Amino acid sequence: MAAIAGCVVDEIDHLDRKASHSLILRHHWSRSLASSYLEGVEDVMDACNSTALFEVDDAIFTLTERPTRADWPAPMIIYVAEIYDAQNEIGAEHFEIVVGPDGQREPRELLGV
Repeated sequence: MAAIAGCVVDEIDHLDRKASHSLILRHHWSRSLASSYLEGVEDVMDACNSTALFEVDDAIFTLTERPTRADWPAPMIIYVAEIYDAQNEIGAEHFEIVVGPDGQREPRELLGV
């Protein structure tokens, strides 16, 4: 167990192969970008089961639960961030780490650009 911003959470390093959903933990550069991202997720998902916004040490993250795609080998934890050269630049470098059901990093991108 760990405490983040006064909330007690269970730390995990992988999802069970039988889990019904995958998790996406995404970094955002501002609260407004995080909020816009969550609004977009809610707009396109049939049922948005679980989304949350967290601030940890001045960093902003969203945690989103999503159905595991049929072409994925199992439920995954996916860490995502976009790195911009300049604040107003549209182009960005996509950063993604995928963790499989054994807790090990997978040599693949599932959400990449």
